[in-house]
Amino acid sequence: MLIVCTRDQSIVEAALDPRSGAQHWGALRVLNPDLTQEGATHAIAVALSELDNGEPLCFSAHGNNKMIGDDHWQWTYEDITRLLTEHTNGYSGPILIHACATEIVNFSAHLAVKLEKELERMLAFRGTCVYGYNRSVPIDTRFPRPDLLDRQVDLQVTCVTR
Repeated sequence: MLIVCTRDQSIVEAALDPRSGAQHWGALRVLNPDLTQEGATHAIAVALSELDNGEPLCFSAHGNNKMIGDDHWQWTYEDITRLLTEHTNGYSGPILIHACATEIVNFSAHLAVKLEKELERMLAFRGTCVYGYNRSVPIDTRFPRPDLLDRQVDLQVTCVTR
């Protein structure tokens, strides 16, 4: 499942482009730009509740080391952890954060660490690997195939292993 969680029409159009590689991620969910922050968060929750365990998951948005979204909507890695904890059934599968970051300790790494703490509490998320970039990601960057994430040299991976 690929969730576009930004109002930026350039990112939406890039995800909808047949050459983007988005089709490899299964269902494509584009959040309605008229939603409030609360409404957009609810839309993500609904999408996550439809996610099958092990199904690849991608969040596409603007981002930095601590949040994804845009000027209107913003989610921290704590927010995404809470959404995954509350709206999936012990999800364990690959997650790609298709957003900019600038450090090795970035959004994807923070998310994996938070999920590992949830593993200790819920016995969930074991084996989940979170992939992300530690550089700027041009809007038209193709979505890598989820079955080839480990071969994508520009992605950093942090896995929940305990």
